[in-house]
Amino acid sequence: MKNFDSILGDVKENAKSAAAAVSQQAAKIYDASKQRISAETIKRSIGKKLIELGKLTYKATTQNEDLSEDIALVVEEITELKQNLALVNEHIAAIKNQKICPDCGAKVSKESVYCNICGHKFDIPEEPVSAEEEVTEAAAEEKAAANPDDIVVAAKEAVEEISEDAAEALADADDTKA
Repeated sequence: MKNFDSILGDVKENAKSAAAAVSQQAAKIYDASKQRISAETIKRSIGKKLIELGKLTYKATTQNEDLSEDIALVVEEITELKQNLALVNEHIAAIKNQKICPDCGAKVSKESVYCNICGHKFDIPEEPVSAEEEVTEAAAEEKAAANPDDIVVAAKEAVEEISEDAAEALADADDTKA
Protein backbone atom coordinates (compact mmCIF):
# COMPACT_ATOMS: atom_id res chain seq x y z
CA MET A 1 0.00 0.00 0.00
CA LYS A 2 2.92 2.30 0.75
CA ASN A 3 4.20 1.84 -2.79
CA PHE A 4 0.79 2.77 -4.22
CA ASP A 5 0.65 5.88 -2.04
CA SER A 6 4.12 6.83 -3.19
CA ILE A 7 3.17 6.41 -6.84
CA LEU A 8 -0.05 8.33 -6.32
CA GLY A 9 1.89 11.10 -4.59
CA ASP A 10 4.30 11.27 -7.51
CA VAL A 11 1.42 11.43 -9.97
CA LYS A 12 -0.16 14.24 -7.98
CA GLU A 13 3.09 16.23 -7.86
CA ASN A 14 3.65 15.69 -11.58
CA ALA A 15 0.10 16.84 -12.33
CA LYS A 16 0.59 19.97 -10.20
CA SER A 17 3.88 20.73 -11.94
CA ALA A 18 2.37 20.23 -15.37
CA ALA A 19 -0.62 22.42 -14.53
CA ALA A 20 1.66 25.16 -13.24
CA ALA A 21 3.83 24.99 -16.37
CA VAL A 22 0.80 25.11 -18.66
CA SER A 23 -0.64 28.03 -16.72
CA GLN A 24 2.64 29.92 -16.89
CA GLN A 25 2.97 29.30 -20.64
CA ALA A 26 -0.64 30.40 -21.22
CA ALA A 27 0.05 33.61 -19.32
CA LYS A 28 3.10 34.27 -21.53
CA ILE A 29 1.11 33.65 -24.70
CA TYR A 30 -1.68 35.95 -23.48
CA ASP A 31 0.81 38.68 -22.58
CA ALA A 32 2.57 38.36 -25.94
CA SER A 33 -0.78 38.58 -27.75
CA LYS A 34 -1.72 41.72 -25.84
CA GLN A 35 1.65 43.24 -26.67
CA ARG A 36 1.30 42.38 -30.38
CA ILE A 37 -2.11 44.09 -30.43
CA SER A 38 -0.55 47.11 -28.76
CA ALA A 39 2.26 47.12 -31.35
CA GLU A 40 -0.25 47.02 -34.20
CA THR A 41 -2.21 49.90 -32.67
CA ILE A 42 0.98 51.95 -32.40
CA LYS A 43 1.90 51.11 -36.01
CA ARG A 44 -1.51 52.32 -37.19
CA SER A 45 -1.06 55.54 -35.22
CA ILE A 46 2.37 56.06 -36.80
CA GLY A 47 0.81 55.54 -40.24
CA LYS A 48 -1.87 58.15 -39.54
CA LYS A 49 0.73 60.62 -38.28
CA LEU A 50 2.87 60.04 -41.38
CA ILE A 51 -0.14 60.83 -43.57
CA GLU A 52 -0.77 63.96 -41.52
CA LEU A 53 2.91 64.91 -41.92
CA GLY A 54 2.69 64.40 -45.66
CA LYS A 55 -0.42 66.60 -45.92
CA LEU A 56 1.22 69.35 -43.87
CA THR A 57 4.38 69.20 -45.98
CA TYR A 58 2.37 69.28 -49.20
CA LYS A 59 0.29 72.22 -47.97
CA ALA A 60 3.41 74.12 -46.83
CA THR A 61 5.09 73.53 -50.19
CA THR A 62 2.14 74.25 -52.50
CA GLN A 63 0.69 77.20 -50.60
CA ASN A 64 3.98 78.72 -49.42
CA GLU A 65 2.82 78.62 -45.80
CA ASP A 66 5.15 78.34 -42.83
CA LEU A 67 3.89 75.21 -41.11
CA SER A 68 7.24 74.30 -39.57
CA GLU A 69 5.84 74.34 -36.01
CA ASP A 70 2.99 72.00 -36.95
CA ILE A 71 5.40 69.74 -38.84
CA ALA A 72 7.82 69.68 -35.89
CA LEU A 73 4.97 68.74 -33.54
CA VAL A 74 3.88 65.83 -35.75
CA VAL A 75 7.51 64.67 -36.13
CA GLU A 76 7.84 64.70 -32.33
CA GLU A 77 4.64 62.63 -31.98
CA ILE A 78 5.93 60.11 -34.53
CA THR A 79 9.25 59.87 -32.68
CA GLU A 80 7.45 59.16 -29.39
CA LEU A 81 5.27 56.52 -31.04
CA LYS A 82 8.33 54.83 -32.53
CA GLN A 83 10.02 54.79 -29.12
CA ASN A 84 6.90 53.21 -27.59
CA LEU A 85 6.82 50.65 -30.41
CA ALA A 86 10.46 49.77 -29.74
CA LEU A 87 9.67 49.19 -26.05
CA VAL A 88 6.69 46.98 -26.91
CA ASN A 89 8.79 44.99 -29.40
CA GLU A 90 11.51 44.53 -26.77
CA HIS A 91 8.88 43.24 -24.33
CA ILE A 92 7.55 40.79 -26.93
CA ALA A 93 11.09 39.60 -27.65
CA ALA A 94 11.74 39.11 -23.92
CA ILE A 95 8.58 37.01 -23.59
CA LYS A 96 9.78 34.85 -26.49
CA ASN A 97 13.28 34.60 -24.98
CA GLN A 98 14.73 36.73 -27.78
CA LYS A 99 16.62 39.98 -28.10
CA ILE A 100 16.62 42.61 -30.82
CA CYS A 101 19.76 43.41 -32.78
CA PRO A 102 20.59 47.11 -32.37
CA ASP A 103 22.07 47.26 -35.89
CA CYS A 104 19.42 45.61 -38.07
CA GLY A 105 16.42 45.13 -35.75
CA ALA A 106 16.31 41.34 -36.23
CA LYS A 107 14.98 39.18 -33.42
CA VAL A 108 17.49 36.55 -32.34
CA SER A 109 17.75 34.07 -29.49
CA LYS A 110 18.72 35.63 -26.18
CA GLU A 111 21.73 33.30 -26.01
CA SER A 112 23.07 34.43 -29.42
CA VAL A 113 26.53 35.94 -29.43
CA TYR A 114 26.18 37.20 -33.01
CA CYS A 115 23.17 38.40 -35.03
CA ASN A 116 22.13 35.82 -37.63
CA ILE A 117 21.28 38.58 -40.13
CA CYS A 118 24.00 41.24 -39.92
CA GLY A 119 26.70 39.63 -37.77
CA HIS A 120 26.55 42.20 -34.96
CA LYS A 121 28.41 40.93 -31.89
CA PHE A 122 26.35 41.21 -28.72
CA ASP A 123 27.89 42.15 -25.41
CA ILE A 124 27.63 39.27 -22.99
CA PRO A 125 26.87 40.82 -19.61
CA GLU A 126 27.86 39.08 -16.44
CA GLU A 127 24.75 37.61 -14.90
CA PRO A 128 24.25 39.05 -11.44
CA VAL A 129 22.60 36.93 -8.80
CA SER A 130 18.96 37.97 -8.67
CA ALA A 131 17.15 38.70 -5.43
CA GLU A 132 14.98 35.63 -6.06
CA GLU A 133 18.05 33.40 -6.34
CA GLU A 134 19.47 34.90 -3.14
CA VAL A 135 16.22 34.16 -1.28
CA THR A 136 16.15 30.61 -2.68
CA GLU A 137 19.77 30.03 -1.64
CA ALA A 138 19.10 31.41 1.84
CA ALA A 139 16.04 29.17 2.22
CA ALA A 140 18.07 26.14 1.13
CA GLU A 141 20.79 26.96 3.64
CA GLU A 142 18.17 27.44 6.36
CA LYS A 143 16.60 24.07 5.53
CA ALA A 144 19.98 22.38 5.64
CA ALA A 145 20.59 23.83 9.11
CA ALA A 146 17.14 22.81 10.35
CA ASN A 147 16.65 20.23 13.09
CA PRO A 148 16.38 16.71 11.61
CA ASP A 149 13.36 16.01 13.84
CA ASP A 150 11.56 19.00 12.27
CA ILE A 151 12.27 17.61 8.81
CA VAL A 152 10.83 14.21 9.76
CA VAL A 153 7.69 15.82 11.20
CA ALA A 154 7.26 17.97 8.09
CA ALA A 155 7.74 14.95 5.85
CA LYS A 156 5.13 12.95 7.79
CA GLU A 157 2.65 15.83 7.52
CA ALA A 158 3.26 16.07 3.79
CA VAL A 159 2.74 12.33 3.36
CA GLU A 160 -0.51 12.47 5.35
CA GLU A 161 -1.77 15.41 3.26
CA ILE A 162 -0.90 13.63 0.02
CA SER A 163 -2.56 10.44 1.24
CA GLU A 164 -5.74 12.35 2.11
CA ASP A 165 -5.73 14.06 -1.29
CA ALA A 166 -5.17 10.73 -3.02
CA ALA A 167 -8.03 9.14 -1.08
CA GLU A 168 -10.30 12.02 -2.12
CA ALA A 169 -9.18 11.67 -5.73
CA LEU A 170 -9.91 7.94 -5.67
CA ALA A 171 -13.31 8.54 -4.11
CA ASP A 172 -14.08 11.14 -6.79
CA ALA A 173 -12.95 8.71 -9.48
CA ASP A 174 -15.19 5.97 -8.04
CA ASP A 175 -18.12 8.42 -7.94
CA THR A 176 -17.49 9.33 -11.56
CA LYS A 177 -17.48 5.68 -12.64
CA ALA A 178 -20.75 5.00 -10.83
